Amino acid sequence: MYELRVQIEAVPTVEGDILSAWFTLPIDEELFSERLGVDAESNDYRITEKELPFAEEVDEDTTVDRLNDFYYTYESLPADLKEDYGELMCHFTSLEELHQHRHDIIHYSWCKNMADVAKHLLDNDPAFAEIDERLVRYFNFEAYGQYLDDNGKFIETEHGIYELP
Repeated sequence: MYELRVQIEAVPTVEGDILSAWFTLPIDEELFSERLGVDAESNDYRITEKELPFAEEVDEDTTVDRLNDFYYTYESLPADLKEDYGELMCHFTSLEELHQHRHDIIHYSWCKNMADVAKHLLDNDPAFAEIDERLVRYFNFEAYGQYLDDNGKFIETEHGIYELP
């Protein structure tokens, strides 16, 4: 993971100079005021650059409080969801929505394809466990994996497969 940071510029210029500074999230409001000469509660600043996984959620007029809220929301995500944040966000409309569903997302980190997911699900199904081992070897895990994929929401990443709500 990389450092989450933003560059913020004070809007009122000081003797013609533009004050700007990089801040690592979460932003300390005292340090912010000290470095830019404006209060974090004011509207006298704008965000000019972002190094954030959730950069699409941040506009130039996003407040420091809102930035910190985004940071804490992102940091409260499980590590695997943060690792695959970009791929997951293709299926969610916002960081907040992903955060709301974080406990509903199942990560099959050891699965490389849908046949692996099918095997895992059936291995944990008591009804399937009762089937004689001689018959299990004839089961078409690829077809069942395709059925799961067609009738569910799954995304494959380099870190495994996620089942989405």
